[in-house]
Amino acid sequence: MKTYLKLSAYVFFVLISISSIFAQQKEDTIYLLDGGQKKGKVITIGDDLIKFSYTGEELQYELKKNLIDKIVFGNGREESFKSTNTTTNSVNAVISQSSSIQGGTRLAVIPFEIASNDQTLTTDIMRREIQQSCVDALRSRSLSIQVQDPRTTNATLAKSNINLADIANHTPEELAKMLGVDYILLGVYDIENKGTYSYGSGVATYNDKKKDDKTKGTVTQSNNSYTSINYDTKVLMTIYDAQGRQLFSDTRKPFMGGVDSYKGALKTLAKRIPLK
Repeated sequence: MKTYLKLSAYVFFVLISISSIFAQQKEDTIYLLDGGQKKGKVITIGDDLIKFSYTGEELQYELKKNLIDKIVFGNGREESFKSTNTTTNSVNAVISQSSSIQGGTRLAVIPFEIASNDQTLTTDIMRREIQQSCVDALRSRSLSIQVQDPRTTNATLAKSNINLADIANHTPEELAKMLGVDYILLGVYDIENKGTYSYGSGVATYNDKKKDDKTKGTVTQSNNSYTSINYDTKVLMTIYDAQGRQLFSDTRKPFMGGVDSYKGALKTLAKRIPLK
């Protein structure tokens, strides 16, 4: 009888532990005003921002509270932000207003800034390459908004005597008005040269005229060495409306760093923007 009671108590304890583990693994769900959702773990809720991490990631992201409808936590508790947001449905209102004025919404991607300790990478050519990759990533989502051709964007900036180095001196509102678009996407590609490392291999071959006599002949040694550069990269993407209001900002750090690792990061960030 005592053995049975001990066994029952042990099983009960195991079931409680398993239930507790499953409860801890439940995701928090953030419901956005535009209908989108973000699932993961809410870290903190501040006066203006909410910090959270996506499931399976340690990197923390920030999201403005005025873009959020409600949060349903993993334990079932629900917190609404409708009553505290003074700009409820602001994103949808801007989109609707732009549609009625322009007959459709347009977004321009500005050539990306490059922050690097390797001056050979901070070129206008690379800025335009990242700009084109960002346009491709947005178009792959089949958004209802029209993404302006980068050639049109760059030509318009040039006609307005705006060099790529001067873009940072203009506000998003000024750039949107200059380009005649409803949204402006600004981005930064942070790439740090962490140094080089080398690796190689050596092969020895034995050449002998007589197979049975290995005391004669020569040994040929060949060596192969390779040098590679290690990079640490990060991509920041920010979207503003024509009034200069920030609608979205997010950062992605690729798992594997490389000169062109921005391509995968841009595809991930494009999936997270709150535009349809």
